[in-house]
Amino acid sequence: MAFHMLEETDVAGPLGGPSYSYRGAVIDCQKGGYICRLTMPAHPLHGHSFGVVGTITSLVDLWLDEGRLPRYMRAVPKATP
Repeated sequence: MAFHMLEETDVAGPLGGPSYSYRGAVIDCQKGGYICRLTMPAHPLHGHSFGVVGTITSLVDLWLDEGRLPRYMRAVPKATP
């Protein structure tokens, strides 16, 4: 298994907390870093927010390495207005 680096790109990004780059994904966190958003158009959870950054890096790894989401999770399409 390869090791991938999480790179902090901004200490105060668009959500007010740190922003990161990870394997082609952008991860923006709120102040405190407890709620973070995944931005990765090829990922089925693109635009969704989760807990800490480590939750998102795991989702990115699983998607890029195995092309799937965790068994306990499934993507639900966003409703269109």
